[in-house]
Amino acid sequence: MGSFKEHGILIYLSKDLYTGFIRLQADKGLGRSFAGLLPFVEGLYRLGYISQEVYEEHVKKYSAPLEGEKPLSSEQLLEKQFLEQRDRQFKGILEQWNEHPDPVWRKKNFVFAEKYADKLQSARDILALKEEP
Repeated sequence: MGSFKEHGILIYLSKDLYTGFIRLQADKGLGRSFAGLLPFVEGLYRLGYISQEVYEEHVKKYSAPLEGEKPLSSEQLLEKQFLEQRDRQFKGILEQWNEHPDPVWRKKNFVFAEKYADKLQSARDILALKEEP
């Protein structure tokens, strides 16, 4: 026997209901689960089984279309990989900060971090150490 899933419901749709489901999914750009849950919530509300507050919360949630990430161009991919590498570098510098009290080493890293402060939080974290005594 299959395992019981307390909140899972398997439903079988007639041809007309399934066609409506597919049209709803396509028209609103929804994933399968959201396309199934949206009319379910609508029905429960119209029949008086859920409050308006619950209805509005769920309709807002289940009306959100799928968010497809646009594939990155090769330039964007290289930039992303480059920034990830710099981010790892800066995080390593932060981990070693207290082991390197040498002002020349620290100044070099401040200059390095300034170049990436607009793109990386880890670079801004290094620059914030300038303020410390």
